[in-house]
Amino acid sequence: MACDHRGNRKVSRRRFIGMSIAGGASLLFIDRLGLAAPEKTDVWVFHGKDKTNLIKACLKVINDNGGFGADVKKLTLKVNAAWVRTPEQGANTHPELVSAFLEGCKRLGIKDLVLPEHPCAPAKFSFPKSGILKVAKEKGARMINLGSKRELYKEVAIPKGKQLDKVMVGREFLETDALVNMPVAKHHGGATLTMAMKNWLGAVLDRGAWHRKGLHQCIADFSTFIEPAWTIIDATRIMLDRGPQGPTKNMKHPDLIILSSSQGAADAYTSTLFHDSPEKVRYLRIAREMELGPTALTDITVHRIEVG
Repeated sequence: MACDHRGNRKVSRRRFIGMSIAGGASLLFIDRLGLAAPEKTDVWVFHGKDKTNLIKACLKVINDNGGFGADVKKLTLKVNAAWVRTPEQGANTHPELVSAFLEGCKRLGIKDLVLPEHPCAPAKFSFPKSGILKVAKEKGARMINLGSKRELYKEVAIPKGKQLDKVMVGREFLETDALVNMPVAKHHGGATLTMAMKNWLGAVLDRGAWHRKGLHQCIADFSTFIEPAWTIIDATRIMLDRGPQGPTKNMKHPDLIILSSSQGAADAYTSTLFHDSPEKVRYLRIAREMELGPTALTDITVHRIEVG
């Protein structure tokens, strides 16, 4: 196993090789040496109506593929609870998925479960309306309003960023044993789509700077710094327009969650629920140009799992 500094977690040799290759020339060099090219990245797509069972199936795959790491005492979960919208309106992560995930983590013996969020709407309205605050309290997890409290953030360097060189990031995302991203998939007027990589705007203090400097590039830049242990995308219902806040009448109900150890790979698949190609999402194109990992359909192996 090798250590991934972005998420402070262990990664498989397969993933380490994938991150180490500089580009096509290196791949060609490896092939000429007679070595196998890196394997494709796994993406699991779970389909079913029962959200609790979807997460149970998801957690089984996670446990079968290395879990959250050894001796995890604290797990930080990045949900989307940014908007004063009900679960059915699709602007936030569905609370039933969050509840089942927290329960599964408790069963694994993870005692400290933290849900930090810098919401777009006031937390006193968005957290309760989303339904996530209620389930966090029921499961003994801490939901933290990062807001504009600078003491809750830590400045970090983004050495590979083209527009971002430093960012104030919520400390809870940095000081943890395991980091999991659980965004909701939806339309976004500025970023085309909100999925995994875009969800990190709720982890930083100054979102406005990203918009001023170029939102798509900044999303890609930040992904050079942070890579969660697992990404679980909520696509149980998706907003096809009027995102990120809605509401909209133009909803689709795929009844899916998408799982991967690579947020780029998860985003690549999820984008196809909205468009015919990940290339329609500019930050995914930029991430591919920056060689940040799998962000195209040719990079991934999709495993479809029907959940009763």
